[in-house]
Amino acid sequence: MPRRFTEDEEIRIKTALWESARGVMGMRGVRKTSIDELVNAAGIAKGSFYRFYPSKEALALEILAEWEREFHKGIARRFEDSAPHGHAETAQVLRAVFLEDFPQQVQASGLQGLMDAEEIAHLHQRSDAPHRHRMDEQDLRLFERLRPLFLAAGLRPAVTEEVIIAGLRLLFDAGLSTLRGDSSGPQTLGPEHYHQTFSELLHGFLLRVFSSTATLSPNGSQRSSE
Repeated sequence: MPRRFTEDEEIRIKTALWESARGVMGMRGVRKTSIDELVNAAGIAKGSFYRFYPSKEALALEILAEWEREFHKGIARRFEDSAPHGHAETAQVLRAVFLEDFPQQVQASGLQGLMDAEEIAHLHQRSDAPHRHRMDEQDLRLFERLRPLFLAAGLRPAVTEEVIIAGLRLLFDAGLSTLRGDSSGPQTLGPEHYHQTFSELLHGFLLRVFSSTATLSPNGSQRSSE
């Protein structure tokens, strides 16, 4: 039976694995990275890897989950700073989240290789039930954080939380495709066409899943959310 790691050893090994994974998988993606490459970069034995993770996909998913938690905080800050009102302004905030904040934060994180749409699809296929449950819980916590901000914008959920979260996930996937719009599709279509279409999708989604409420304007009169 292999000996147990001390707490300090566990921290050191896991830190080394994360650093190697962010460096190698972050650049090349999980599919083009082998476990041998990860452990060699981390300077640990291959057996040590399996003491922590059952697969390279499990490690990648854990790294992405941490990144997503930080990204969620940024979404809340964007809403708080922008204070949108109505469907159109809220759609503009979400557009900025997907088409501005997202690529900037991916670039800063060095995880471009893991953020490719095909990589995300591969990881979702390899995810297990506990990971999917954690992802659901994480998205539910985000929605609970955003709910009062939506209400402040004059928008009240007209469908269940689960439907809204599923829609936001689909929009996230669409946003990934939109960011590749300048390198795919007919040459007559430029990034501005994909961005405009994405904006329309966002606005339409919000109109369907949120109802308008009347709020007081600064002068005390009532105005609708549009």
